[in-house]
Amino acid sequence: MITRKEKKRCQNRKKILAAARSIILDLGIEALSVRNLASKSELALRTIYNLYGNKENVIITIFEQGTQAIDRATLALQNEVKNGPWKTSYYQEWIDAIEPIFLDNKELIKPSIIAGFSLSPGSARLGELHNKRIKTIQETLEMAARRNLIWSDLDLSVCARLAYHNYFGVVLQWARGEIDDKGLVVYGRYAMHTILHTLINDPVRRENTLTLLRNLKEIK
Repeated sequence: MITRKEKKRCQNRKKILAAARSIILDLGIEALSVRNLASKSELALRTIYNLYGNKENVIITIFEQGTQAIDRATLALQNEVKNGPWKTSYYQEWIDAIEPIFLDNKELIKPSIIAGFSLSPGSARLGELHNKRIKTIQETLEMAARRNLIWSDLDLSVCARLAYHNYFGVVLQWARGEIDDKGLVVYGRYAMHTILHTLINDPVRRENTLTLLRNLKEIK
């Protein structure tokens, strides 16, 4: 049974996270401070420190919560590649799965992406989260390489890192308001497919990837 004190702590945590997202969206990541969090959430500074310790922990929690659905979509793709027959559309299906996550949950996703990618160079814990996701992509590529479906003589760790950062570089631009929803779709798909095009070890699959890129012209 949840005690009244535990319930209050849970409510305060939610207030702090909601305040952090609002500050990031309205004022930018630079305005996120413990003092501003206390003011926005109408909680004491001591409460912020007791529940999260510091600003970095708030940022990490926002990033983790806001991007959990992306992790689930990525793991689902990995399981499909592992257990089913290969098809070129796997990665397109992944993009089809995560685009609605972004577009349908903007107030949750945008501050999460801004927080997670704007401050990651200075945070070991955020770096670990990114590296874990990159590793999942690398493992998927390695499975495909073992089936001779992509070039096996490439450095797949580099390919995975490029795919991850190229795609989420586009997502970060969208989160900051530098491109609109249509730009997220077009530039995001280009960022992913242009890398995959260089990996595919089959003329037919290569042509299918090019066809997907050509079709994006119609969206523009």
